[in-house]
Amino acid sequence: MANLVQTHANTISILARGFLEARRYISPREVTRFLDEHLRARIGTRLVAEQHIALHFSSIPHAELSESHAQESQAARQSSYIGIIDTQLRPADVIRNCESFVGEICELRYGVRPTLSINDPCDSPHGTTFAHVPVHLEYILTELLKNAFRATIEKGMEREPIEVTIAPAPEEPENADGVHEGAISTHDQGAVDVTSGANKPEVAAAANIRPLEKSTPGVTIRIRDRGGGISPENYAKLWEYGFTTFNEDQASDAAGNGNMDALNAISGVGGDGGSSLAGLGYGLPLGRAYAEYFGGGIAVQSLWGWGTDVYLSLRGVGRIE
Repeated sequence: MANLVQTHANTISILARGFLEARRYISPREVTRFLDEHLRARIGTRLVAEQHIALHFSSIPHAELSESHAQESQAARQSSYIGIIDTQLRPADVIRNCESFVGEICELRYGVRPTLSINDPCDSPHGTTFAHVPVHLEYILTELLKNAFRATIEKGMEREPIEVTIAPAPEEPENADGVHEGAISTHDQGAVDVTSGANKPEVAAAANIRPLEKSTPGVTIRIRDRGGGISPENYAKLWEYGFTTFNEDQASDAAGNGNMDALNAISGVGGDGGSSLAGLGYGLPLGRAYAEYFGGGIAVQSLWGWGTDVYLSLRGVGRIE
């Protein structure tokens, strides 16, 4: 299974390259519809596979433990991880890691990097924590920070810090039956095949899988930049797969190198990783798919001529008592 997961690690860049070559024959609406369905299903499949692999390799029989292995096992039991899920994930730490990564790209390309300030009003000495998949959050934040850093530098506002605010999300209210409003169905998580009709929405919604409750603790992260905002014509295309600020030659080069988004750089997939701050237009819509998978989302508020506020809402994958 581990080999299978690794084999399909570069699927997204291959899809991007294929749709780039076939875009004159397929409308953007059809591309977005297909990729929304396919990528959400892919997120779920990889999540289950990677969680199984992580749990498998962490479960060593006690009889086989040497003294050194026993010490490692004790450290593992004290870890906040369950498989690939960090039950005490600190968004502030992930933001700083992504800031460092994106900042290095900025210095390489522009010779300058903006500053970033984090406001976490949580009273806990460790800051805001919740249970989530760190790789998903890294991907989303890297894409959002790439956009913010690039816009800030190209607007000449690199002296203005990019402001990031972290706020714990309130719990959803219960209805009269004691059920939390807005549960996430299997349909919302991609268990539906609209194109072929093999698994219709009503079937997926009624699947015998317990839905994820929105009452799980989560966070909202706001990223505010002074990069001039998004033009009205670009704002309308924001969530289209394949919409990019690259020109034709740059997009073709990015596709050829597999350098289509931050995920390649984070996972080590693709030649020169993340040497650019723009790609093939898959970063933002794919980031939204990751956020929405567990009941979150991304909202963009642009003040054209001033800057942009991006609101990332994330629900935890469960309540860890």
